[in-house]
Amino acid sequence: MVLALPIGDAFRQGVLHLATEAAPAVEAGGRIPFLSTTMVIVFTLLSILLFDNILNVLPYLLDNLMRSRAAADLEGNVRRSRDRNIIAMLLIIPFTYVLDRFGIFNPPFLRDISGDIHFLLVFGVFLAYLFLRLVFYFLFFPRRRRPDNYQMAAKASYTFFILMNLLVLPTAWILSLAKASQAVGMWILTSEMAVLYLFHLIRKFQILGQTFSPLSVFLYLCGLEILPTGLYVASALLI
Repeated sequence: MVLALPIGDAFRQGVLHLATEAAPAVEAGGRIPFLSTTMVIVFTLLSILLFDNILNVLPYLLDNLMRSRAAADLEGNVRRSRDRNIIAMLLIIPFTYVLDRFGIFNPPFLRDISGDIHFLLVFGVFLAYLFLRLVFYFLFFPRRRRPDNYQMAAKASYTFFILMNLLVLPTAWILSLAKASQAVGMWILTSEMAVLYLFHLIRKFQILGQTFSPLSVFLYLCGLEILPTGLYVASALLI
């Protein structure tokens, strides 16, 4: 590989001089994303191994976009529910890679950090957000009523996280191929995430509404979704 020298140095005494030393393979900003790239490759290999499981559960995931009772059909089958949960956990890797790659989660305390350390911190904060959701799930767990719909609504998050990735990951790939700026990519991807998340809240409201009063549903949504997600978004903007 050859590198172009500055014009003043490239031409000396009528002779064209070219540098012959190869440049390091880095992405924009000087980052060498070895760890994040490796994790995405591992995810791809696991996805290939689980391809049949993904095909088996995909129609039931898409059905959740059409009707709220599809959640009960999915949870009623132990194997499909388990496959759905595994797929959702695997998708954490490429999803956080997109958050890192397009600067979607880049709070002030991370802006002086780059490369794999930045990706690991983005990945770690997202895991902390998921743990916080789990804590709120147990804090708000209904003890005086049948918890079936509450559990179903909580597990619906797995379903809509997968559906969000089915939209976001291909879009991120297209944006990368088109060499879109980070600002444009961030706007498009966050818009997609916001739309899917809003639809997720509506579907969750419908599932909970089958058992609980509107006021109880609102309070549960505040505890299960709005509070932990609000804290996660606030950490991206304020900390």
